[in-house]
Amino acid sequence: MGDMEEDIQYPSHFSSTIASVVGIFEDYGWYILISGVIMAYLYQRYLRTIVDHYKTKRDEAEYAAKYHKNPDLVTARLTAQEQRTLQLQEKYRRDAEEHKRKTEEKEAKKREALLNKYSEDRGHKLGASNNDENKSFKPDYNPLMGGGSSSNYRPPRRSACGRGGCG
Repeated sequence: MGDMEEDIQYPSHFSSTIASVVGIFEDYGWYILISGVIMAYLYQRYLRTIVDHYKTKRDEAEYAAKYHKNPDLVTARLTAQEQRTLQLQEKYRRDAEEHKRKTEEKEAKKREALLNKYSEDRGHKLGASNNDENKSFKPDYNPLMGGGSSSNYRPPRRSACGRGGCG
C-alpha cells in the first residue's frame, strides 16, 4: 500500500497552491471564520432587505415597461383575472349550496330519528303505568324546598338602623 501512495505524483504548481492555501488557513483561520460569521449575520440582518427591495423595484420596473408597451396585455390579464374571480365565486356558491343541502339532510334524518324514538317511547308509556316516572324521585321530594335539610336557614342581616333608629 505504501508503494501506491509514493507512485502518485502531483504537479508542482498544484501542490504549491494547496500548500499556500493551507498555510493561509493555518495563520488566519480564526479570523476568516469570525469574519464569515459576521458577514453572514450582516447579510441576514441588513443586506438581505436591501437586496430584496432592489429586486422588487427591478421586477416592478420590468412589469411596468412590459405592459406600458402593450396595453392589450393589461386588458387580457385583467379579463383573465376577472374570469378567474367569477369562476372561484361560482365554485364557492356551489360548494355552499351543497353544504347547506347536506346539512339540511342530516338535520332531517336526525329529526326523523328523534321523532321515531319519541313516538316509540311514548307509545310504550301510554299503555304502561307511571312507575317508571316515579322511580326517579324520592317519595317526599319537592324540588322547590331546596336541598332537603333545614340547617340552611340564615336570618337577615341586621342593618345600622334596625332597632327603630335612623329617622
